[in-house]
Amino acid sequence: MIRTIPADRTWPNIALISDITYKNEDSWYGETQRPLKLSVLMPKHREECKPMPLLLWLCGGNFQVVDHNIWIPEMVDYARRGFIVASAEYRTVNDVPYPAPLVDVKAAIRYLRAHKERYCIDDRYIFVMGESAGAALACYAGILKDPALDQGDFLEVSSAVSGVIDLYGPVDFRLDFENVREHPAKHGAYLQRTMAFPNEDGSPSEADPLALSHITPDTPPFLILHGTGDEKVPLKQSDDLYATLTEKGVPADYIRIEGAIHGEDSFYQPRIVDLVVEFMNRIVNDLE
Repeated sequence: MIRTIPADRTWPNIALISDITYKNEDSWYGETQRPLKLSVLMPKHREECKPMPLLLWLCGGNFQVVDHNIWIPEMVDYARRGFIVASAEYRTVNDVPYPAPLVDVKAAIRYLRAHKERYCIDDRYIFVMGESAGAALACYAGILKDPALDQGDFLEVSSAVSGVIDLYGPVDFRLDFENVREHPAKHGAYLQRTMAFPNEDGSPSEADPLALSHITPDTPPFLILHGTGDEKVPLKQSDDLYATLTEKGVPADYIRIEGAIHGEDSFYQPRIVDLVVEFMNRIVNDLE
């Protein structure tokens, strides 16, 4: 059977530009350099591309493993909905302690902002989204403004973001401190991995250098998504984050997914894409 159908360009063609080096870091005792990579989803026809908001995605992996391309298929929906999407790798605590992963995330933001013309980015609107450990780093990127975290190239541009999308991320690692003390063999690794800062006697420090104590009215808006059945990151993490944000007057939406466990497919369904896109578009419209 032969048929002729009308041409349809409802969806833009999306191109994947993979494994762009955004930063080089010393490796192997400082004798070599390791390139850090990011990948970008953007319209294939650049000549037709107008500047679009950027969504930077951060993969999770317990701060120990990361694959910046593993979630690319799930990011295509956002690219089709009017966003440039980038996914960046970062160093893990197997290589270097915190705050190196966050330094990398901020470097990725600056790289993308400095190359906005090349990747069709409207750098007035940069959002950062992550899952699990990547969500923690997304939260810190939105909250922590210490100039010492901006290191490396493109320091003439900002690493600030317009909004944060947090998928079941831990934000206050002291909540689990007592449980870890019952397993001394894992104690040291835990403190490094989770960025906890103990007192000399091993007790948790009251001077929290991380997210919650640094939230101010100038913190960008948040969208938080967390499963009520999460067996790895307690729901209390997101409860406390939302409470602190609202107490400080920061716009925040908090979506609990009934019965969802850590990282399950529920977080990557069309309904969630709609919620995330609605959140970002609302901010874009408010800033215009």
